[in-house]
Amino acid sequence: MTEEILRVERLSKRYGKFWALRELSFSIRAGEVVGFLGQNGAGKSTAIKILCNLIRPTEGQAYLNGKLITGTSRSEHRGRLGAIVEAPRFYPQLSGLKNLELLARIHGVPRERVEALLNQVGLTGREGERFGRYSMGMKQRLGLAAVLLHQPSLIILDEPTNGLDPVGMKQIQELIASLQKQHGVSVLLCSHQLDEVAALCQRALVLHEGTLLLEQPLVAPDAIQAVRDCFANLAHQARVN
Repeated sequence: MTEEILRVERLSKRYGKFWALRELSFSIRAGEVVGFLGQNGAGKSTAIKILCNLIRPTEGQAYLNGKLITGTSRSEHRGRLGAIVEAPRFYPQLSGLKNLELLARIHGVPRERVEALLNQVGLTGREGERFGRYSMGMKQRLGLAAVLLHQPSLIILDEPTNGLDPVGMKQIQELIASLQKQHGVSVLLCSHQLDEVAALCQRALVLHEGTLLLEQPLVAPDAIQAVRDCFANLAHQARVN
């Protein structure tokens, strides 16, 4: 059986009387890409912030490589988890190379790995340009290189193709698809693009009002239709109500 990388158990978050997340449970195995879907306000961002240890859960816990990550020091699991939440952030006046070298020194990563990652994400030849002048697609590429620096077993990507043109979207999707093949890394992919999820993911999780509404394997070619039907039903219920 494939190794379990992430296990989430009955994760809940309450703000006053409002439950932003309620008893969320799922797991991710080694090399698996899992889509994380839901309408705005469904609880995706809350779950991601808990997994990244930016906020503490009200109840429940999550384990990465068998070790508790919720409610612990962020430094304790920094080397096992990488994340791009919203847009990648770097020093705009520094080049892509200098930004990555700075992070590498912080994490004790050799310079050779910086050069290898820049090549892998397609920034060789552009690494000397200032980050502030990068296109959105180039910024996302540098962000992916940064989260891979310390060789995490799981990366969380929040809308990685948001704001990109069709060519940029395709390039980033190809990069994500290569992560498992070249690094064996698992991915939790938060996206509103169902075609993207169908192309990249082995499973899809759909959240609604803080709870897990659907867990759908995506092995069969038409399996994504169950996810489309789920969102269609939600839209119909919203119109009726």
